[in-house]
Amino acid sequence: MADLEKITVIIKNYDVQAISDLDALYSRVRLEDEQGNTFYFKQVVVPKCLKNHGAMATETPRTWYFKRLSKKTIVILAFENKNGKVEYDLDDVRLIARSTVLKGVVFSLASVPAAIIAATATFGIGLVLLPMGLWYGYRNIFKLPAMLSRKTLLSDFAQHGIVVR
Repeated sequence: MADLEKITVIIKNYDVQAISDLDALYSRVRLEDEQGNTFYFKQVVVPKCLKNHGAMATETPRTWYFKRLSKKTIVILAFENKNGKVEYDLDDVRLIARSTVLKGVVFSLASVPAAIIAATATFGIGLVLLPMGLWYGYRNIFKLPAMLSRKTLLSDFAQHGIVVR
């Protein structure tokens, strides 16, 4: 399981990849840490409530609490605003976790015909798509919702001293 990480960053720039009713997906997010080192996240998922409260404000220091979905992809679960109050919304995160289950089912079901079609066109080499599609389906159905479950998040927040009411 991915651990909840805490980092203080200054957002330099980002590209908006997609905005939905639940969350926003930002790509190529360039950040600067407290020591002045510049680094990037390929994709950052921010729940809508946190986005509206200023989690993605540029040129101001923000303390993020996040989990890694992959090496360069994160989901922000909470952030500390300038007053020191930690903003979070577990209901939005719960809806995001439920949507990943639906995405996983679609990945799993669509990987079978896609692999067959690709295998027909490439004389069998396209069958490589089948295990990849099933792996992403498994990850979205089981691993991500477990990582974003309320019970897991409450224990992770408690380890960082955040009291959830």
